[in-house]
Amino acid sequence: MKYMEDWVKEVKKHWNDISDSDWYMSLRTDEKILRLQENPALAFHPAVFELIKKYMGDVSGKYILLPSSGDNYAAFAFAIMGAKVTSADISERQLENAKMIAARIGLDIEFVCDNTMELKHIKDNAYDLVYTSNGTLSWIGDLTGMYKNINRVLKNQGYSFMYDMHPFNRPFSGEAWKEPPIIKSYHDVMPDFHWRVQDIVNANIMAGLSINELAELQAVDASFWFTYDEFIKKSQDDLTDINNWNKNPMSALPAWMVLVSKKIGME
Repeated sequence: MKYMEDWVKEVKKHWNDISDSDWYMSLRTDEKILRLQENPALAFHPAVFELIKKYMGDVSGKYILLPSSGDNYAAFAFAIMGAKVTSADISERQLENAKMIAARIGLDIEFVCDNTMELKHIKDNAYDLVYTSNGTLSWIGDLTGMYKNINRVLKNQGYSFMYDMHPFNRPFSGEAWKEPPIIKSYHDVMPDFHWRVQDIVNANIMAGLSINELAELQAVDASFWFTYDEFIKKSQDDLTDINNWNKNPMSALPAWMVLVSKKIGME
């Protein structure tokens, strides 16, 4: 337990420290926030947005929780679409930055500082959808515990959506345009919390959630392949056909994984 407490403190410090980085500041420009207001679907991979519509229909008036809300793009998008949104993150600074944007564009979002593995400040049986997005799973030390708490806070028949990097990417260095060297075994989960597909699926099952659908998705733009500092230095020629596996061997693997599960309960 002491190890996990220390780890959580490190995670909190990390996200507080990088919340004002060039990458995050680039996401908060007036231009990008305006584009999101005009088209909230931009906060999601196109296939994920279609799955949200498939399972949730019109989200207006529905209660949606976003643990590990990070840049809060998804939180803003759901609120723009009329949902009643709770944004929860372990980083106070991430939430402060998100609050300023929400206030500026007139979004009524509840912001809660909370550990995604525990959700101590989140009410039971309160949400129609719990949505976790890219970057969440890599710091979750208790995957089953997280999903038990997601199950707890969902309403009966509520949905959990998990969208994150596909675990098949983890054994490789991931450099675009190169034959990908193997840097670790797919089964080396620890110490970096590089969960496998079986870990994610089994954690949902152990938590009492019913699996509805699994989707494996390609990257849709070049940002998947580079850090922000690398990406801003690339020309358009550098990025052409980057998601064509004949040109970029790494893109033969799925970039993203989406798991849709449901709280089992009485109608």
